[in-house]
Amino acid sequence: MNGFRGEDWAASAVRESTITAPFLMSTGVLTGGAELGNRPVATPHAHPEAMLAWCYRGTVWVYLEDAMWRLGPGEGVWLPPRTAHTARHERDAVGCYTYIADGHLAAPVAEVRRARVPRAVQEMMLHLGINDMEPGLRVRMQGVVLELLQQPAPPPLPVASEIPVPGDDRVRSLVESVLARPGDSRTARELCAQHGLHERTVLRVFSDDIGMSFGQWRTGVRMAEAARLIVGGTPVGLAGQRCGYDSTSAFSAAFKGRFGVTPRQYIAQARADASRGEYWR
Repeated sequence: MNGFRGEDWAASAVRESTITAPFLMSTGVLTGGAELGNRPVATPHAHPEAMLAWCYRGTVWVYLEDAMWRLGPGEGVWLPPRTAHTARHERDAVGCYTYIADGHLAAPVAEVRRARVPRAVQEMMLHLGINDMEPGLRVRMQGVVLELLQQPAPPPLPVASEIPVPGDDRVRSLVESVLARPGDSRTARELCAQHGLHERTVLRVFSDDIGMSFGQWRTGVRMAEAARLIVGGTPVGLAGQRCGYDSTSAFSAAFKGRFGVTPRQYIAQARADASRGEYWR
């Protein structure tokens, strides 16, 4: 999961704003490194403004108390003001956190939701984050970025970005085990036994907390990892093996059942996605 318990989330504090007038927004950039390992970048906390967490490179995990979001390049998640969260960056990943002052969005961010960040907008926000410029110019650029962020987005890729997690500490070690090794070939009964749990207890916890069985949740975790692997260049067959499938055909069938497209069709869609692609040279 995320290494934090209920009391850690309950104690999360609201940090001071990083936005000063007359500016409309600010962006922080963090790079994953060996010194962090698999640890979150901070304890659970919140911000007074709406926040767009987005990934520039690699894989970034955004943790909420009851869910996790896996972000690949160009993928983001909107968080309403004062939403407790933390994040983890895989090695060499670059995660960005854009805070937007109240009243500068056409509609307030009222719920956690996915976002796509076009490549041009990514570069503009990074440019604003690392370069000095005349205040009036910065405000004008920020206004353009906000307009672009609110443009109607093309239909998103069918990805399993959000992974709900049960809050019951009884299944904590089981959940962490599956997240760490999605391709573990052991049966649900074997995994439950390893963690001293009865299958019926696990079924009840998962059904009550997140509205699905352990098997359904485990398949979702595997598909999220598979999507990340194949978009990152891992051959389809190898991605299937790493996610617990004995054959490419079985993996492809499961993948299509989850996303509605084959792995190769998914890769083609990802390569055509403007938020992921490189500029034409």
